[in-house]
Amino acid sequence: MVSMNQQSYSVTSKGQVTLPKELRERIGLKPGGFARFELLDDHTIAIKTSLTPEELRQQVGPPAGNQPLTPSERRNAAARGLL
Repeated sequence: MVSMNQQSYSVTSKGQVTLPKELRERIGLKPGGFARFELLDDHTIAIKTSLTPEELRQQVGPPAGNQPLTPSERRNAAARGLL
């Protein structure tokens, strides 16, 4: 396992950083997946993976008539850190 406390990564001219496979696997970040970045202070960024629609539905409950999340459901899920 990669010790994230001791690793440095280069940033491309486009501002991109490649996360090591071990880190992506540990946080469940898959190709095509989404990650959220939260600035904790001037030198610290938290990377959070977003839930898949299936995982989100497990957290907020089954859809009503297979409808997409309502704005209220989205706000509630976001407030819980699920989106």
